[in-house]
Amino acid sequence: MARIRTIKPSFWASLGMLSRDARLLTVGLVSMSDDAGRFVATPSAILGYVYPLDENVTPGQVRKWLGECASHVGRDGVPLVIIYDVDGRQFGHFPHWRRHQKINRPQPSALPAPPADALFEVG
Repeated sequence: MARIRTIKPSFWASLGMLSRDARLLTVGLVSMSDDAGRFVATPSAILGYVYPLDENVTPGQVRKWLGECASHVGRDGVPLVIIYDVDGRQFGHFPHWRRHQKINRPQPSALPAPPADALFEVG
């Protein structure tokens, strides 16, 4: 089912320290995320969803850009994206998801939640 996502004008200024490619990846991850702000954070999943027609984007580049997103910390000390492993699989989560996305009739996530010690914001 298609989901509508919102990118606020302040989004771009908040990501000013990221490379252009990491900023584009962030937009793709917002689109890729489920209603809880979670996504499969493997290069193959991201390549298939965000870059399906880009033959020149490699798994190594995706890992690099995803690392940039995960290491970017906002003024409030909260990372832009949290990357976590569950049973050997890698997932991602936007900690401030509910602050920026208004979901009409949210569906429960099929993906595992991030560990409790990785959560910075409730809801």
